[in-house]
Amino acid sequence: MNNNTFLEFLDLLKQSVSTQKLVKISLSKTFKVENNLKNIFIAPVLIKGKHRLSFTYRYGDKDLIKNYGLEDAFIIIKKLIGTSFLQALLKTEEEEIQLLVSKKMTAKIFRNKLKSLPSNLEHNKKKKDFISATGNIYLKELGITDSNGRIKDKQQDKFRQINRYIELVGHWFEKIDLPKKINIVDVGSGKGYLTFALYDYLTYKLNLNVTITGVELRGTLVNLCNNIKEKCEYENLHFSSKDINDFKRKDVDIIIALHACDTATDLAIQKGINSNARLIVCAPCCHKQVRKDMNSTTQFNCITKHGIFKERQAEMVTDSIRSLLMEREGYHTKA
Repeated sequence: MNNNTFLEFLDLLKQSVSTQKLVKISLSKTFKVENNLKNIFIAPVLIKGKHRLSFTYRYGDKDLIKNYGLEDAFIIIKKLIGTSFLQALLKTEEEEIQLLVSKKMTAKIFRNKLKSLPSNLEHNKKKKDFISATGNIYLKELGITDSNGRIKDKQQDKFRQINRYIELVGHWFEKIDLPKKINIVDVGSGKGYLTFALYDYLTYKLNLNVTITGVELRGTLVNLCNNIKEKCEYENLHFSSKDINDFKRKDVDIIIALHACDTATDLAIQKGINSNARLIVCAPCCHKQVRKDMNSTTQFNCITKHGIFKERQAEMVTDSIRSLLMEREGYHTKA
């Protein structure tokens, strides 16, 4: 292989990483590969505050992800090009750089500047994302982004919801006094979209020392989330398969209940109060307990004779009681 051309490509790669302008690298056009390996996609990721490169090995029937430190990643890429792959595409924020290697081991580089809009033509100001999509392992594993870090078309709303949640909850962290080590419990964490995002934001954006425990009854979801958190190397994020009644813990600084059904929302509030939690965040959910007692035989039954009005009345009464109970215990509430 033309060594000078190859070294030039590696230098351009290292430069794009050091300036944090790397978008992705694609290795393709297989040459003497085994195990049905088709191509490799490489993207920058931030794990535990350190920059790494995430390799997605694409096989015929599966994907395999491995994360490497920068120096190890450069060594691996150097070994792969010309031996396993004859084509490498390096995409940065400013240009695409393509390395082509022939079977006779001659190499050529082609560079293509990417067009960008002049600043005076950019009328729409991009909204700030609190959670980054690029190189984000948990978003990929949860199906929000593809292997290139692009948000899938059908997941745009979910990604906006995640960022809006972080924006709202992050605002409250500025309002309260926090201990040096913060214990957070997320009741009814489900598939973990918001739990992962909150841990990511608090740990790597706000640099807080947090431990988050997701409590979820469904064991399959807990196993899924624990597997993903291992891939992300999130040491202080844990998921536990328990009913909220069986979850015994008193050192809770913040309790969150966004998907707690039936009376689980009330149980979460109770646990927060008993733990003297500094912040309780709830999404009002389920009003069955009050609704079943609303079969009024008084003159006010005309208000609830329509099902939709009865539902709304049950919501108002239930959430008002929840708010009043918290205020009785000394909490400032905001609906």
